[in-house]
Amino acid sequence: MPLTGYVNAFIGTRISETGSGHSGNNNPGAQTPFGMVSFGPDTPGSRSGWGYGSGGYYYDDTAIDFFSMTHLNGPGCRGQSMVAIRPWGDADRLTFKHADESASPGYYRVAMSNQTAIELTATTRTGLARITYGAGATPVLVIDARKSNTNKSGLPAAMVSIALDKTGAVSGKTLEGPFCGGTWRQPVYFYARFDTKLLDAGTSVKDGVATLAFDLSGGDRSVRLRVGISSVSVENAKLNLEAENAGYGFDDVKAYAGREWNRRLNTIQIDVARPEALAALPDDQKALALTDLTKFYTALYRTMGGPTAYSDVNGAFRSMAQKKLNQPTSEVPDRATANTARYPFTVDGKTARYGTQYSGFSMWDTYRSLTQLQAWVFPRETSEAMQSLVVWARQCGAFPHWVDGSEDTTPMNGDHAPNVIAAAYLFGARAFDIEGARSLMRRSAFSTASACNDKASLMGGSLADYLRLGYIPAPDWTSTTLEAVTTDNSIAAFLAALPTAAADKAEIDALRLRAQNWKTIYDPTTRTLRGKTADGSWTTGTFHESTEPNYFWSFAQDWTALIAAYGGKSAAITRLNALFSLTTGQPETGPEPSGQALNGGESSSRYYIGNEMSFGTPWAYNWAGSPKSAQYILPIIMRKTFSTNAGGLPGNDDFGATSGWYVWATLGLYPVIPAAPGMAMSTPQFSGITVWLGNGKALRIETDRQAMLEKAPYITSVKLNGTAYGGSWLPLAKVADGGTLSYVLSGTPTDWGSDPALTPPSGPGADYSQPTVPVAP
Repeated sequence: MPLTGYVNAFIGTRISETGSGHSGNNNPGAQTPFGMVSFGPDTPGSRSGWGYGSGGYYYDDTAIDFFSMTHLNGPGCRGQSMVAIRPWGDADRLTFKHADESASPGYYRVAMSNQTAIELTATTRTGLARITYGAGATPVLVIDARKSNTNKSGLPAAMVSIALDKTGAVSGKTLEGPFCGGTWRQPVYFYARFDTKLLDAGTSVKDGVATLAFDLSGGDRSVRLRVGISSVSVENAKLNLEAENAGYGFDDVKAYAGREWNRRLNTIQIDVARPEALAALPDDQKALALTDLTKFYTALYRTMGGPTAYSDVNGAFRSMAQKKLNQPTSEVPDRATANTARYPFTVDGKTARYGTQYSGFSMWDTYRSLTQLQAWVFPRETSEAMQSLVVWARQCGAFPHWVDGSEDTTPMNGDHAPNVIAAAYLFGARAFDIEGARSLMRRSAFSTASACNDKASLMGGSLADYLRLGYIPAPDWTSTTLEAVTTDNSIAAFLAALPTAAADKAEIDALRLRAQNWKTIYDPTTRTLRGKTADGSWTTGTFHESTEPNYFWSFAQDWTALIAAYGGKSAAITRLNALFSLTTGQPETGPEPSGQALNGGESSSRYYIGNEMSFGTPWAYNWAGSPKSAQYILPIIMRKTFSTNAGGLPGNDDFGATSGWYVWATLGLYPVIPAAPGMAMSTPQFSGITVWLGNGKALRIETDRQAMLEKAPYITSVKLNGTAYGGSWLPLAKVADGGTLSYVLSGTPTDWGSDPALTPPSGPGADYSQPTVPVAP
């Protein structure tokens, strides 16, 4: 099925249209799925340490500083943009118009104000550019090893290197500035070749900059540039280039990238995406369907923007082991190299190896939506990514927090690699060093000495305090306690799912008790989550990047107990309605909340879809006995806070976490509990979806109406493989071998799933393999 045409790579490149104040921070450059290289444009952006344009590109800019080989997918802080390439030599930047710019999966093109056209494409570890100089443009190209997204003005030339050899190849080393809590300037090596002869006049290498003048006397004004990169050496950058991009066939590489993207996008096939099916829709539905398909397939595309390959074709990569702890950012101490071949592991009693070391882990974000999707449909890559986390931990001493290159950074609080690994394992990605992960998780949960280099496993508070008090005391973040209880639950779930569970029973029991520690900061008098000092005194709560109303529902593993503590289901529904700006009584018949009301921002007491802690909240209605309310609000969120415009994401994409939320919401499923093998159910937004699972089996999702197109958001009944299905929780085991979910939908609210006997499972240690809580005799 041709699907790449539905991808709009410019979605999420501008500040959200609905008021969160944050940009998606995506880059429209050329990348292959999970590729090391993202070859794209770099514009001025905010030039702040975070802000808009953190992914290197900001749509409102009218100039391009340079093009570079690496970009982060939707980060909140600046990073990457390594190997700055400027196909002009007479200005720091050139202007452009969006009318002269286009992008598709694996390809980017722009015509600059001097009429020079730059086209970019990529393989996993290399980039290929075709530069067609305008008739009046000087055919010069600059490679500036000093500049990157974190060093827009350039590093001192003595810190980088660049050389031009007698064959016309340019190679060198550039440095990435510390990313968002990191301390290490890490190297990126490059090796570049051209298909066009260089002129002696105008060509020079000086102070970290290579200026290259091309001989275009033959009449062809196009120059092709191939670049390989590596974290290890120039030799490995060259090896990557020779292995993946040995020729100058730009159109061939572009076509390969497009085919690879189309294959991956076909992992989830929506019937109406077929050209003939789209053409057959009534006119009033066709434009809306095109919009919704564009949002969906762009979101699915972004879920493959990270983690990203970090090792070279020979398995080599830069170690995370930090030789000097607490080093200042001005220093560039070497770190050793490593190789995937040095880290064998055991799977089902047999020695196994992995092929690729991955980087680019934004785990505070991705554990809530992205990891489960990737493990479900891409278990091979996800297993290698989990093995990568175990290897990083073996090098630095504990699981890292947020991985950029081979650096552990700490932009967020908590300890989230266990959430990611547990989620991946329970959703089917199991070909990694599970015993190593088990040992590391036990240590991070119980040892106050657990640290990756100089960064304690639990960030944003003291594990010793948490073990002693059951909460993180003020003045540290109140929300760190909530992150900790989620991680406790994930580690317990992971340990309980292993064959060694009996040996870990004491630890599992202790962690399940700790997973209820939200109760230590729940004030029954105010019915709110509050801060608490070490002596037990209540204080105002502090919540990282959000507020108490949005963090209130962030620990789905204990929603039933939370709802009971709050006063029962009716009271919980009232609180949820207020959060979503819904009227009391019958909110489904009242006015819809605006996009701004559903994306209030970090200081808002209204719903904030633009940040991850709120992602699962709509499905809390299922536990509160009102699944119809989740079915009502979800399509409104999807319609009013996501669009096909540049500002069409509600906040940072965060390595595909936000996009992953949209994919799940479209399917009508969501992994609300990171380490539970199942999903909360809501309404599929399309009639006819096929999800190809990682084991090759197909899950077919069918509805009798197009929910989004026909405004029929409510579920009347569900069948699984032809048998009536009760409850709004779907255990993964029920669809492990594929199958068919069939829905009958309605345009008016229904009571489907609201019977108390159909309440989904809840609580640390609950049996999530069952669709409902067992009814007591």
